[in-house]
Amino acid sequence: MSEHSILPPNSSLTERALEAAWATSGPDLEPVAQLMSPDTCPAPLLGWLAWALSVDVWDAGWSEDAKRQTIRDSIAVHREKGTKASVQRALRAAGYNDAEVIERFGWDFYDAAVNHDGSITHVEPDHWAQYRVRLTRPITIEQADQVRAILSMVAPVRCHLKALDFAEAQHLYNAAIQHDGQFTHGVA
Repeated sequence: MSEHSILPPNSSLTERALEAAWATSGPDLEPVAQLMSPDTCPAPLLGWLAWALSVDVWDAGWSEDAKRQTIRDSIAVHREKGTKASVQRALRAAGYNDAEVIERFGWDFYDAAVNHDGSITHVEPDHWAQYRVRLTRPITIEQADQVRAILSMVAPVRCHLKALDFAEAQHLYNAAIQHDGQFTHGVA
């Protein structure tokens, strides 16, 4: 066994022979490097690369650019996993750029620090381990399920989603559309 061996002292003769053959042949690892890069990996193999890099949420229906960006963001998501920033990054990577994570909802005090303009509802404060996600656009029930799946994988286990809020409503009760079960009645 050479002094540069990575094998343990109890390695077999076959393992040592394989290591020696590998060292003398000098294989070209460039194709492997291309496969392991989100920028150069062939599009049909992006799902496998995402799996290899432990991407938590993957949708085969995403655009190729969204898939590559999700893979690029994977390391940063894992580095910050469990933080508010990682939750927002994971939602952005899935196409929910307008998502806002709100912690400590209702913890504002009546101390004149905030002018009452009707935008803040004074309610019983959320528990410290609860959070809300506010979206500026409405989403379908299927998209809400996807958001919940993302949150269950990225948010800290001790925290609980209290609500998915929307800044605007998709439809009005004015008989202009028929209810087909794709959207909820205001909350998801």
